[in-house]
Amino acid sequence: MAPPNTTKVTVNLPDDTVEALQAIAKQNGTTVTEALRQVIETQRFLRDETKNGNRVLIQNASDKRVRQVLFNTPPNAK
Repeated sequence: MAPPNTTKVTVNLPDDTVEALQAIAKQNGTTVTEALRQVIETQRFLRDETKNGNRVLIQNASDKRVRQVLFNTPPNAK
């Protein structure tokens, strides 16, 4: 039985996207549904942060170089 306040959603995804989602779920020891929820929440967090003018940075573990992550955001999504 689904937890309260949930909605069942049916989507069509390319096979490679489904495979990636299944791999994420397996690596995290969770269900595909939970993995998809986490991916969506991560996307929402990143969108909100960049919308607020913050930058997303990745630091290389070995040489400590920092790179900025840029997102392709459709013009009407701002």
